[in-house]
Amino acid sequence: MKIRAAKAGTVPDLNPAEAFMENTFPGCVQREKHYNTLQYEVASSSLTRIFQVVLTNKEKLNIEDYSVTQTTLDQVFVNFAKQQSGEEDTIVLHPRAAGARWNRVMPEKLTT
Repeated sequence: MKIRAAKAGTVPDLNPAEAFMENTFPGCVQREKHYNTLQYEVASSSLTRIFQVVLTNKEKLNIEDYSVTQTTLDQVFVNFAKQQSGEEDTIVLHPRAAGARWNRVMPEKLTT
């Protein structure tokens, strides 16, 4: 779901939508969180119920856009593979891959 800011030029407040999801769908798992976007995995509700509940609270939560889809077979496979390998969702990049620059310090210039 995409959350709009309450006032133009301000940062969207995701807390009400996060609390709503946790209270309305116990056991849901937050898969992604970005500047104004939240993505959840909800296992215990029908698509119809999710649509109805979110639509009913859309204005109150400042939801600009949302979608509800079933998990694809590809997503099931990727999640299963992650569980089997012990891989976490967080991928740690090498500092150079993340755009960091290295400044080489010559040993004779180091002081203790």
